[in-house]
Amino acid sequence: MATSYYNVESILKSVGAITETEAIIPTGVDLDVRLQYINDALGEWADSYTWKDLNTTKTFNITADQVALTGMSLPTTFREPLTPFYITNTINGIPDKYELIDKAQRFNMEADAKYCYIDGTILNKTLYVNTSLASGAVCQMDYMAFPTAITSTSDYLPITSSQYVIARVSAKVFQARGDARFPGLQAEAQRLLSNAIEEQNVPFGKVNRIPVQNAGFVIGVD
Repeated sequence: MATSYYNVESILKSVGAITETEAIIPTGVDLDVRLQYINDALGEWADSYTWKDLNTTKTFNITADQVALTGMSLPTTFREPLTPFYITNTINGIPDKYELIDKAQRFNMEADAKYCYIDGTILNKTLYVNTSLASGAVCQMDYMAFPTAITSTSDYLPITSSQYVIARVSAKVFQARGDARFPGLQAEAQRLLSNAIEEQNVPFGKVNRIPVQNAGFVIGVD
């Protein structure tokens, strides 16, 4: 499946070409609804797999000495960790690994154990590390982020699966209208999503692993 980076204007034009047989950008309330459909599609996509597009590295540059279990705020986009927590100190430059444990397990850990845990609500999470940190230390952890919300037509999709978003948003439009083409386009969106998952696991090149099926509809035709 060939794809390219699309901005929201291009996405909306592609959706219009399918649903209205005209590459137009909606206005007013219709635009607000289409933007919400795009964000809904991004949320569904993000929930379906651990995507490389959402793999982000958080770096903490320690500028003042900290005692053990001093809290470090995580970004509001933080969803879940993908790696242990690594601390590179100023003495030997070798990173130390701190395993991420469930918060409740902290009471069972040895006082000098190398561990960390996360606490807080979904938009206000804090990382606690069981070690003192010297000024100059560098701490890093990879995490999966929530996708950035779309707010205007000039925004770019934060993912590479743009064709899935086009198909899924078009399906949502047809579903809202009670259009008989909804099931076919929804099936196409699911095929594109399955392809994207397969492609992420192909080391080199991209292969369309799920062939196009005749779903019994023609885009733009009732």
